[in-house]
Amino acid sequence: MEMKFCHSCGIILDGNIAKEIAPNYCGYCADENGNLKPKEVVQSGVADWLKSFSPSDGNPDFMKRAENYLNAMPAWAKE
Repeated sequence: MEMKFCHSCGIILDGNIAKEIAPNYCGYCADENGNLKPKEVVQSGVADWLKSFSPSDGNPDFMKRAENYLNAMPAWAKE
């Protein structure tokens, strides 16, 4: 069985953690009309997610890490 994932943030669209709001986009990345939110908004959310399971010591640049992560996602990949 093939799993669907958000083409913006990569979260699994299984209805448990995230639901598909628009074709290939979750509710974290798409607004109530199904439009993809600005990259900066999605990037901030991904940065917060990365912080949630990172050690508190040091001061990694989570926004930069989130940017690198998003650039690998279909919605944000550079052509």
